[in-house]
Amino acid sequence: MTKPIYQVANPTTNASIVTPWSDEATSAAKYGYSTKLGTPFKASTTKQTGLTAVHRLFKASTGDFQETLAGSTAFSTAIANGYADQGARFYALAAAQTGTQPVYSYTKSGKHRLATAATAASLTGWTRGAIAFHVPSAGTTVPVPPVTVPPAGASESFTIAVIPDTQQETWSDTDTRLADRSTWLVNNATKLNLKYVTHIGDVVDWGNAAPEQYTRAQKGLAPLKGKIPYSLTIGNHDTAAVCQGGSACPGVNTNLAVRDTKAFNTAFPLNTFPTIKGAYEPGKVDNTYSTFTAAGQKWMVLNLELWPRQGAIDWAKKIVAANPDHNIIISTHAYLNGDATISTSNGGYGATSPKHLYDTLIKVYPNIKIVVSGHTGTAATRTDTGTNGNKIISLMQTYHSRTTNPVRLITINVANGTLKNWVYAPKTNETLAPETTTTGLNFTR
Repeated sequence: MTKPIYQVANPTTNASIVTPWSDEATSAAKYGYSTKLGTPFKASTTKQTGLTAVHRLFKASTGDFQETLAGSTAFSTAIANGYADQGARFYALAAAQTGTQPVYSYTKSGKHRLATAATAASLTGWTRGAIAFHVPSAGTTVPVPPVTVPPAGASESFTIAVIPDTQQETWSDTDTRLADRSTWLVNNATKLNLKYVTHIGDVVDWGNAAPEQYTRAQKGLAPLKGKIPYSLTIGNHDTAAVCQGGSACPGVNTNLAVRDTKAFNTAFPLNTFPTIKGAYEPGKVDNTYSTFTAAGQKWMVLNLELWPRQGAIDWAKKIVAANPDHNIIISTHAYLNGDATISTSNGGYGATSPKHLYDTLIKVYPNIKIVVSGHTGTAATRTDTGTNGNKIISLMQTYHSRTTNPVRLITINVANGTLKNWVYAPKTNETLAPETTTTGLNFTR
């Protein structure tokens, strides 16, 4: 246990957090956590025999964080009192050993704060509670058994791929960009530890009027079948709302036509996707969820229709709430604008806006981690903080390229709490968006 644990506090509310990541401690200042309390103790960021996970919990109604051992009485009490579990942050000892010191949980006016004997002197007016966990005494190193070797094939990091709007890749039989991208992903799956692929919609351009576009899309995605689990999101160009040339169909009620996805579901029926575990509407892929396991964690990809109906959102809320042990990735065609703001428009013919989706679903549940979208702009990213204090990363990728075949690659390291992403185009061997890394993430365990 040699990793310094940083502690920062909000001087206005007295709330505080502890984290093994200096970047998270620094970035917390913009949310009011401007008082730096140093590194009061050390712990481990890797799961080892003899150590227990220390989870961060958050109560939205009071804005209070507390950290406690998983499975402890304090943990159960916090959950019963309305705290949401945000997952493991680090690992410590449940019982004292030679060379260790206790870390106590202090309270004041409904707020919690951790302190050792050395740091407790500054906590005037705070009440000392039970021991939260044990860590090495200052200046000592507590030996722990060697790190358990993970099962064959397991890894702390893995990659998912996000395919942006491919509508223009289905114009011609001679255009191989879609198939080339799929083949490249399969050929590089081992190198990337690629676990899942999702498409953010506008798979075709006007396939409802030109069925051959769906035939080309089927061929272009065929290399993934049986090799890498994948799912598709429906965009406006994948519906009966769009006619020849990619424009709105004349004389058609667009509000109704955007929900006419018969052609899409004929080309890509539910049984195309073995990892799909459920759908909002029986026999339709418009709103589905798929699951997979990676880095020892459970993951879910929730594909939602364009500007979703309230019924679809309510269904999604039930799925998310019923799977609190899954890290959730939402794919929906329209979400971010080109300037990385969350859109407040329903396009004039959708049921709800992306902002409504954010307010009623995305920000509400602590296990929603990533949102991917397309439809407009080129590429954009943003980070939001959910109601439960969790960090949510949103990535938009659109491009509408006529010459190459972009794909966003997202590599997640669950041990380090990082997300690295970049956009690469296999056909022209070029990086369209440089690699960036987001730190301070937490993943449901």
